[in-house]
Amino acid sequence: MLENRTVAMIGAGNMAEALLRGLLGTGVLSAARCIVTNRSNDERLSRMAREWGVRTTRDKALLMNDGEIIILAVKPPDVPTVLGEIAPHANARHLVISVAAGVPIEVLEHHLARVPVVRTMPNTSTAVRASATAISSGRLAGHEHLAIVREIFEAVGWVTVVPESFLDLVTAVSGSGPAYIYMLAEAMVEAAARGGLPEDLARAMVAQTVLGAGKMLAETGAAPEALRRRVTSPGGTTMAGVEALEEGGVREAVHAAVLRAARRARELRGASVRRP
Repeated sequence: MLENRTVAMIGAGNMAEALLRGLLGTGVLSAARCIVTNRSNDERLSRMAREWGVRTTRDKALLMNDGEIIILAVKPPDVPTVLGEIAPHANARHLVISVAAGVPIEVLEHHLARVPVVRTMPNTSTAVRASATAISSGRLAGHEHLAIVREIFEAVGWVTVVPESFLDLVTAVSGSGPAYIYMLAEAMVEAAARGGLPEDLARAMVAQTVLGAGKMLAETGAAPEALRRRVTSPGGTTMAGVEALEEGGVREAVHAAVLRAARRARELRGASVRRP
């Protein structure tokens, strides 16, 4: 479905590069069919052109003329400015896909009245083709548009379609979630190193453990609590460790992290709506 379509990516930060790496690596998108721009970092654009072979430009009119699928991969505060720059050149042949956290569809559609819009929430695991991405469609986006968005993000992981009202919590769980997992992994590595394991060995063991646990969740379909019970034998080492986690308030801390991140997503959304 992406055949003979050109993707224009506005933004060249971590998410844009992770998505680009995944798309080009799977062959879903060819470098010749990709144009990238950003606000001011010429060095980053030059590196992306050199490493990935994509075209780069500062000319938004050229980008919109050549591009059909426009991916907004900029920071939320920059979205209104970018929309103002591309709106004069946007029309119904375009599909605009936003990955900006907290920017609601109504803001996008306010600036891009005639343009189909799809809002997405991937995470940085797009770089290793293991993202969890939720997508929500605007009022002009039809089945074909959703199919295109699915094709893009299924190339870099798992995709689900949700009502936009879910996206604040999606942002808090899967968008921010890798950071929670990395923090747990960091703590496990530190504890193992303090106990005497070489740090490189501890890091490798923790990485494989996290990978294996994730695969168990994804491939067995079992509930997390069921998998936890299977490995937690009464009176065993795992039970001792789990009890320490419970005593340390880990469960409550995770609940607080998700709810606070969701609240921040709502704040960003509110700020976006209030901007002229």
